[in-house]
Amino acid sequence: SRPQAALALRVAVRVSVHARAAAMAAARLGRLLLRLAAWCALLGGQDDERRQVSGMPVMRKVETEDPLNPRCEIVDDPFDDLKDIKIYGLVYYGRRSYADILNAYLERNLRINGGVLDGVIFAMVKYTIEDVNYLVALQRRNPESYVIPWHMEGGAWDVIWRLADEPGAYYVKIDDDVTYIADGAIPEMIREKKRGRFLFVSANVVNHGILSAVHQEIAALPHLSKPPLPQGRDMMEQKLGPWEWKAEVMNDPRFRIEHTFYSDCVWRRWDCAALVHEALLWRLENQSSCVFDFGIFDFHAHGYETMNDGIGRSIDWNDNFFAFKHEDFDDIDWAGVANDDEREMSTLHPKRRQEHAVALGRAVIAHWTFSVQERGLLANTTLLERYRARAEVIMEDNANRFYGGKWQPRGHTWER
Repeated sequence: SRPQAALALRVAVRVSVHARAAAMAAARLGRLLLRLAAWCALLGGQDDERRQVSGMPVMRKVETEDPLNPRCEIVDDPFDDLKDIKIYGLVYYGRRSYADILNAYLERNLRINGGVLDGVIFAMVKYTIEDVNYLVALQRRNPESYVIPWHMEGGAWDVIWRLADEPGAYYVKIDDDVTYIADGAIPEMIREKKRGRFLFVSANVVNHGILSAVHQEIAALPHLSKPPLPQGRDMMEQKLGPWEWKAEVMNDPRFRIEHTFYSDCVWRRWDCAALVHEALLWRLENQSSCVFDFGIFDFHAHGYETMNDGIGRSIDWNDNFFAFKHEDFDDIDWAGVANDDEREMSTLHPKRRQEHAVALGRAVIAHWTFSVQERGLLANTTLLERYRARAEVIMEDNANRFYGGKWQPRGHTWER
């Protein structure tokens, strides 16, 4: 039955995630006393005085004799170098069913919970009244950290970016349909941004107009194929489970990802988007996600406006998840932001400054969908359910460690 299948899916994910957690046990020993102190505070009825914990397990890529099979080591990093700077998330918010997943990772990354985010600003973009009600429930759960800018005036895209208004602060722009954030991704991006080498620092985004081709070029995408249809199902009922491993390298000519932001394979085709998501989940299952780490990828190594869509729009990368500083906007063209913020951020502003934007390989995140992919992904795959099941393990951990056992409100089943 469908409920039994859903339960089996959650159990399978929990087994996999907890197996990885066992591998992290040695790295977590150093935080044991801090956790015990936090629990003592909770047990003592001090829910509103949650103790801060520090450090998180992060994955590092270690080369071996086989370049396609590095060793992915878990190390504990307290990110002490980021303790004295202000860091905020800036979320493009509007879809509570996706934000339900994202919130698990946001809470995990709050400074009060041992992460580095001092706060999260939710810029409301396209939403219903129930989306707003759900967001209010999240803010009440995190009153010290979550900000709903009720003063935000209606208008064009520039209104959102003007919320990043604290001098000296760092921000991470996050789309609301981010369905996975690797531990350490956000602080690693801020570290790179602090080095001052690049104007903007993007995450290593799975399902990205440019980086999906890079992932294929470094052979991070194994040859996975759709599983056979279950007995009694037809092509109109093909909501399929995990794709099946065939080989280490994708050789199917139908899945050749073009190196352009509006590629046919990935941007337009749901099955190509499914492939890159399946590849990430497959590597997370077998603890090999560090294969996605390419170091640094320079979006502007060959200049600016090197690609276009054929009808007048040119962008150099998709800005789904990237780090910037308040001062980076001192001389930005706000009229350009209002008209097309992605083009201004990814292409025109770096071009005027003659500075580059990059992606950081070790900061792996998953971006669920571009609009043209969404219907196909939802109708034909169980990917979102599997991302949600993985996030639910984090929700439970967050609840037990930081919220007195209380789970977060659920967005995909939200009813006021």
